[in-house]
Amino acid sequence: MPGSAVESRLLAEVVPSNGFAHCRFEDGGNADVPGILGRFLKRQDQLRFLGATTEVLIERRAGPWCQQLLHATIGHAGLPKIGQNGQAYVRAELPGCKGGPRALFLSADAIRRYFYGLKDAPSGSLYESLSVPDTASPEQLRIAWRMCSLELTVTGANSHQFSSIERAFNLLAHPDLRNCYDAMRKDDDALPLFPYGGFGAILVKGHLSKEGDAFFADRILAYKPETVVRKVTFLLRQCDFLADRVVCRDGRRKLEVWLDSNIVPGFEWDLSWNRWKHWLSTRLAVEATFVMSGKYRLHKGEWNLQKWQVALPSRLGVQMPASLSADIRSAIEIHALLGQHSDLVRHVREQCEKVPVEHIQVQDWFDQAGASSHLKPHHVTWRPDYEPFYFEQLRKRSRTWFLFRDEYLFVWARVLIAEIPEPGHATYVFARPDNLDAFLDHYAKPTRNDIRRNLDNLSGALGFAGRVVRGKRRKRWLASVLKLAGEKAEYLEAFD
Repeated sequence: MPGSAVESRLLAEVVPSNGFAHCRFEDGGNADVPGILGRFLKRQDQLRFLGATTEVLIERRAGPWCQQLLHATIGHAGLPKIGQNGQAYVRAELPGCKGGPRALFLSADAIRRYFYGLKDAPSGSLYESLSVPDTASPEQLRIAWRMCSLELTVTGANSHQFSSIERAFNLLAHPDLRNCYDAMRKDDDALPLFPYGGFGAILVKGHLSKEGDAFFADRILAYKPETVVRKVTFLLRQCDFLADRVVCRDGRRKLEVWLDSNIVPGFEWDLSWNRWKHWLSTRLAVEATFVMSGKYRLHKGEWNLQKWQVALPSRLGVQMPASLSADIRSAIEIHALLGQHSDLVRHVREQCEKVPVEHIQVQDWFDQAGASSHLKPHHVTWRPDYEPFYFEQLRKRSRTWFLFRDEYLFVWARVLIAEIPEPGHATYVFARPDNLDAFLDHYAKPTRNDIRRNLDNLSGALGFAGRVVRGKRRKRWLASVLKLAGEKAEYLEAFD
């Protein structure tokens, strides 16, 4: 076990052991440290454990000089800044160092050399390592990386060569990092970004400040980001379709994935997809290695660190369902039909703002106008963030249903349900009224907030039975609604 946070221990021997480096000390003690240190530690090194075996300060005598190395887990690495001495640096947090420095200051030159391969002497660029021009598209970058990986496999290359081209691809496939790299190639004074915002284990060479609260590094010896392999799905309608890539985000789980056309062969898009994407129901299945990223944002006068996970482009797989083509055709058709019958759609929306309108009435108006059967009543008031699951589960159990403003009112056997099928909203359940017309007329006047607060005894007058707040598990929401409605849920509907 390591000693206290201030105790230095003289290294007698270091032996590799199951992914760790086993250290024996002159005082007879021993400790396991991260395996990467086995390549750098030498006999007679002084080791100081800064609260854990992963946070290690190493001091090495070299004549009159004392070299210092730090192995630590870094948190968020900020944007580059210019220090008082005129030198650029990046500050990274050291959350695991309990008995030592709380911040790591990385010189801009160290970041340029280690991550971007930019040195004082001329050397090959990241583009050259992948054998592509600096104008290569994301699709061309992925093809080139795959070809280079195949060539290295055939020639029996070592792991360092594989890591080098993978790093080149992951940097160039990230638009911000690529812009940063291109700027640094043209301007020696351009400031470097720490790739993907930090969060990982780092080994650096430099010196500890006199106060001991900061470590100043002029060289990065090794870095390993914090990673996790996850299988997730993304709703295609929540993605952003850019000219050269598709950006998929899940705000709830704080995930981000970028797709190029080569990762999804045959899937071709353009900017126009952003106009009608909210009609898509397809989910993409993604398996990827994610790295932690983050950024400080000002909220209510305080700077808060917002963290999310970004998929590494080199370790990404996507599965498209067979129904995607049909879903795309349907979405385009619905968007076109709403535009074709815009006058009728506007009329229906105006009516729904005043009073609840039964779906049968809306369908009659569509039939009279000769609208396509693909245009459905609920399309009139549907909004981009609405979830079809909530709507369909309530509609298929309804005897009839109504459109009203941004809500849908579903009449069941024992209850009437008011639903805004969007994450973040609750489902309102009322006792089935004896006089439906009177209920609808009364319901059209107050707000949901008035009902929840029971203003003027509204909840009693409307027969408000309660509301079901939606969480992450949709089937659990459904089971709660069915229970409140006095209906029996199927066995599998109670679980998610």
